[in-house]
Amino acid sequence: MIYLDNNATTMLDEYAGEVMYEFYREKYANPNSIHSMGLEANRAMEESREKIAGLLKADPREIYFTGSATESINWALRSATAFRRKRKKVVTSAIEHKAVLNTLKDLQNTYGIEVVYVEPDSRGVIPAEKVIEHVDEDTYLVSLMAVNNVTGAIQPYVEVGKFLEGKDIFYLIDAVQTIGKLKFDFETFCDFASFSAHKFHGPKGVGILYVRRGTPLRPLLTGGGQERGMRSSTQNVPGIVGTAIALERAIEKLSATERKLKELREMIAKSVLKLGGVINTPLDRSISNTINISIPGIKGETLVNALSEEGICVGTSSACSSRSDGGQYVLKAMKVPEEVAESAIRVSMSRYTTEAEVKDFINKLKEIVSFLKF
Repeated sequence: MIYLDNNATTMLDEYAGEVMYEFYREKYANPNSIHSMGLEANRAMEESREKIAGLLKADPREIYFTGSATESINWALRSATAFRRKRKKVVTSAIEHKAVLNTLKDLQNTYGIEVVYVEPDSRGVIPAEKVIEHVDEDTYLVSLMAVNNVTGAIQPYVEVGKFLEGKDIFYLIDAVQTIGKLKFDFETFCDFASFSAHKFHGPKGVGILYVRRGTPLRPLLTGGGQERGMRSSTQNVPGIVGTAIALERAIEKLSATERKLKELREMIAKSVLKLGGVINTPLDRSISNTINISIPGIKGETLVNALSEEGICVGTSSACSSRSDGGQYVLKAMKVPEEVAESAIRVSMSRYTTEAEVKDFINKLKEIVSFLKF
């Protein structure tokens, strides 16, 4: 099986998995218990928090553990809305992950807030100046992804952060697709940032929410007082330990991974163009592991299924929306022609992807396209 759907999820880092197993089988105590095993678990959790903070150039007190990036995003958006005072306006983009778009929709219905959705340009990049021009005295929140999950396009999150720094406006960055693909740390200004461990070879079921010191935060879950009273419930110690290891290894291998994946992506791009296909990803402004392509005349779902029959897994979009609109809302916002949008598939690699696997994918793609089009 060749797996090329790494923006949906990634294989667990082998070393992270080995260490996690110890915490499931031998060091499994509740980290909030006061006996020796509990203290050992707590120490491992807090050391992991410190490691994560150090890697991201943050303070350990700014790192909160959650169950997913979707949870982290919900927490940030709902907390910002709770502290909005009389302001009602949110500025975001039309190509955000559904975790942002659907949460804002719920907040609109519940609190009557106003949401401005900035459209991308034809390359899938949100113009920073368009975001900035919508920010006014009624704005309490700006939410922008660092990297689009469907196309891999890098967004102007740094430029927007520079504009918002020092202003009384919350700023959330969805940083889920950055780790292991793009240098990201908190030298970039924001109030909140969300991460998901399973996107960088960590375990599923662990998210991170960064909250800049001094940013007001409303408790997400009340109960036993875990996570400094902000998210009660027993922490997932094996997952947290595995996340810290996976994060460290992803950052250590970033440069080598980028170089390799750029070469592999170039191979795919050239082959797709020879087949008469379309590249929907801006190759000069995107993460190196991702390429969104279309073969006009062949539905994306048909191509995904045909490749799957050949043992090759690719995506049509975010896995969260692949059974609904296939992430086509992103391509439609880019004004991609309908036939091109409907035929889009997303190929997303990881540091484990090999040249042989990519060549096999290209050969199978040629065979399938030849069969389906002629």
